[in-house]
Amino acid sequence: MDRDRLIDEALMLLPVLGRGLGRPEPRELDEISRRGIPTDVHLSPGHVQVLISLSRGPHSVGQLAEAIGVSRPAVSQLVDHLERHGMVERRPDPTDRRVVVVDYVSGMQEIARRMTDGRRRKLEEAVEPLTDEEARAFLKGLKLLAGSFGVLPGEEEG
Repeated sequence: MDRDRLIDEALMLLPVLGRGLGRPEPRELDEISRRGIPTDVHLSPGHVQVLISLSRGPHSVGQLAEAIGVSRPAVSQLVDHLERHGMVERRPDPTDRRVVVVDYVSGMQEIARRMTDGRRRKLEEAVEPLTDEEARAFLKGLKLLAGSFGVLPGEEEG
């Protein structure tokens, strides 16, 4: 299995696991709050998956839907919520003005990328010593654990 893909999939499961295990660290919330971005907004695993997906750069709604495994209308609703709360914005794609892309608002980009990069490094370190078979088993175990919390990756809570 391609390790980058494994890490991406594991990273996408973290919001689900995080919801089951607890909120972001207080220092992360403090930094977000200092930049004027609300920290008291309800974020479902789907919202967090959108934010994680954007850490690799702006995405169209279709690209986001594919990345988190939900429909375009579902992603549009997730983006609408994040946009209302000042976390993301829609804007024309500079390479094709007919396409609209979603990206972090100015202050959120740096914070979200740093948070994602830190978690990515920890996952890379954890997966490094594993064989490919063990890495696949690790990902399977994460998926099973996330499913045990009642919300699978890409599913929206009611």
